[in-house]
Amino acid sequence: MQIGHWRKAAMEQSADLFVDGRKRKPHDGEVEKAALFEEIGRLKMELDWLKKKLVCSIEDRCPLAELAHPGIRVRRQCELLGVNRASLYYQPAGESEENLLQRNQ
Repeated sequence: MQIGHWRKAAMEQSADLFVDGRKRKPHDGEVEKAALFEEIGRLKMELDWLKKKLVCSIEDRCPLAELAHPGIRVRRQCELLGVNRASLYYQPAGESEENLLQRNQ
């Protein structure tokens, strides 16, 4: 009978057994880490928004890439602009004389 009462009291108060009432102070590293994760999330959201708003042709986006930019590699610029790297270097070939002659006949 007594054991039953102890068991019931322990079950009712089990949540309070391991709480000491003190709040844990975050370490400087945790605060900095949280701030960095917040900034990453914000930048990701802004990038997604920009990609939705940047609705133009590949021909219009390719000139936006800066091949000699010191901080952002060409590969990353192409990812951000949503273009293939090969399209930056593509030079359209004109019609050959043979094709032009066949068209004019």
